[in-house]
Order: sequence, then structure tokens, then C-alpha cells
Amino acid sequence: MDKSEISVLFERYKKGECTEEEIQLLHEWLAQGNFERTEISEEEALHNLEPLESLLPLKRKTEQVYRLYQIAAYAASILLVLGLAYYYYQSEFLYNLQHTSLDEGLTALDPGSNKAVLRLDDGTSVLLDSVHENSVLHIDGASVQVNKKGQLVYLSQNTSDVAKSNEIITPKGGQYEVILSDGTHVWLNSESRLSFVNNFGNQSERHVELEGEAYFKVSHNAAQPFVVSVNGQHIKVLGTEFNVNAYHENNYVRTSLVEGSVLFNQSRLKPGESAFFKDNKVDIRQENMDDIIAWKNGYFIFFEETLEDAMKKICRWYDLDVSFADEGAKSILFGGSISKYENASKVFKMIEKAGNVNIKVHGRKIIINKALTL
Repeated sequence: MDKSEISVLFERYKKGECTEEEIQLLHEWLAQGNFERTEISEEEALHNLEPLESLLPLKRKTEQVYRLYQIAAYAASILLVLGLAYYYYQSEFLYNLQHTSLDEGLTALDPGSNKAVLRLDDGTSVLLDSVHENSVLHIDGASVQVNKKGQLVYLSQNTSDVAKSNEIITPKGGQYEVILSDGTHVWLNSESRLSFVNNFGNQSERHVELEGEAYFKVSHNAAQPFVVSVNGQHIKVLGTEFNVNAYHENNYVRTSLVEGSVLFNQSRLKPGESAFFKDNKVDIRQENMDDIIAWKNGYFIFFEETLEDAMKKICRWYDLDVSFADEGAKSILFGGSISKYENASKVFKMIEKAGNVNIKVHGRKIIINKALTL
């Protein structure tokens, strides 16, 4: 790119107008460190480098990469190019040397899909992914429909006055969206359970219980608050959008507010804040909501996340079990994003390169070990 192209691209990036291809070009320019060819100072470029990197595909975040960016700012450009060339050559060489037959083991491991079980008040179950599109079911005194979008919709005009308990359960490799009788939308992540009544009409509050993770878009009703109970804690809202992560393996409840206002126990959250409940304490933090609800929008996003935590999300979606042959591999950090709808082989190939690890596949069992280093 010439001087004018870089300057225009940099200004577009700061305004948030860059395409993915333009971001990639800008990242390559930053890595080369040719700041003297433009009117952009080294200080300004490096100040914007960190948020830029977090938008790129999976990239291993190590001290070696960090040192290369320091070289880009202060060393001669020719030495930098040689250093980067050696780094990428070394990574590619090790990957080809150690790569096991991931294609053979993972070609049949497709991503998850919309599937769930609806459990009725009498204990009987309905497999929702087997219900024909636009079918209307009359169950527990209510009418429900699986529409063209794959949503389970409770038709409020066809609901009896007697409230019955229902549950929606998503397995590993499944997700589902339900529209409750009051119009509230709930997106359930894999391995989650939502308990509710099929008719809120005669209830003092709209009460649901959650295990796992869900995103809520609550229909406003000031006279009838919406309450989510999770692991003994309560989230109270009138009308808002928020995410709740309460997988038992995490040992915490994380409530993240996207829009509106919620009361988590005695703590009121503002948009952009998350409340972490752990060890009977609440910690409120500012967080990027786009990262938190990426699962709902079809992406995995990892921001300085350990390989162990990343693999929990990935294996939950692809219905896999993971073990670490090397305990040290659990703490490797990642940053970046990838579509949830890629085949497992592509996801794990990227992880092998980005994390410098070796992945072996035995059926639905994934074994991870640190890769060899030169």
C-alpha cells in the first residue's frame, strides 16, 4: 500500500468502518513497521494495535509475538521482515511435522444445530427438532408452534388459565430459541435447561429457572416483573436484554447486561456491565457485550482466554470430550474469533497452529498435548 492508502485505511479503522479484508491489510502494515512512509506516528499506530489484533482470526498471544511488535516499532524494517519470515516459517514447519490426521478424525464431526427436548408437566417429552415446520401442538392446555425460523412459540391467545410447568433442555451440540407466552425471547446455549410455566397470566411475576447459559430479550411489563433464578440467585427485570452464564463447571454466575436495567441480588447493573457471583460475593466489571453474546450470533470469540476454557465451549458445541496429556497446555492463551458453523477439522487446525499444540482424535475424544519446539 502507498502512503495515501494507508492513511485513509487507518482513519476508516478508527471510525469502525473497515471491512475484514481492510483490517487484515492494516495489520500486515503495522507488523512491517514502515511508519516513516506515512504521516502516522509510531505512538498512534502502536496505541491502536491492541484493539485491532483482537478482531483478527485466532492468533497465539505469546511473549515472542509481543517482542516482534516492539521490533516493528523501533527496529529497521528489513530486520523485522526477516524476523517475521523466520517466525512464520518455523510455525508452519512444526505444524507440518507434527500434524496428525485431523481430517480423517474430524470430517464427520459437524457443528451443532437447533435441537432440544420439551418436557411437559406430566413428564412426557417432545423432540423439538423432529416436529414439522409450522406445526401447532396442543399440549398442557396451551398451543405451541415450531415456526419457519425454528423457534418454539407459545401462542398466548390459545393458552388456558391453568399454568403448567414446562422445560426446554438443549443437549451437547444443540441450541434453541423459545418465545414464551408473554412474548419474551430466550436463546438457550448447548447443555442448558430452562424451566417456566406455559401461561404467566395469573402469576404475580414471570418466573423462570435456568441451568447453563441463555440470552434473554424480556417483554416489558411493569406490573409483572420477570425473574430468572439461577444457582440460588435471582435476576429481576421489567424489560431488557441480558445474558446469563451459569454452567456448574464454571463455579460462578455471570450476568451481563446489554440493554436496559437488571437487579442482580442487591446490585443494579448498567448496560455494558457484568456481575460475577462467586464465593458469596458479587464483582461488577465493564465488559465487551459483543464478545459475551457471540455464541448467540454464531461465533466463538476468545479474548485472552485459556485453552482449557476455550475447549469447554468448543467441545460443548461439537459434542466432544477433551483431555490434556500436558497440564501446561491448559493455560495457553488465545485471542480472536471463528464461526461456530465451521467443520471441527478447520477449528482444530487453527488451534494447533495458534496454540502450538498437537491434537489427536479418537472418535469423539480429543487429546491435547504441547507441540515440539525447535
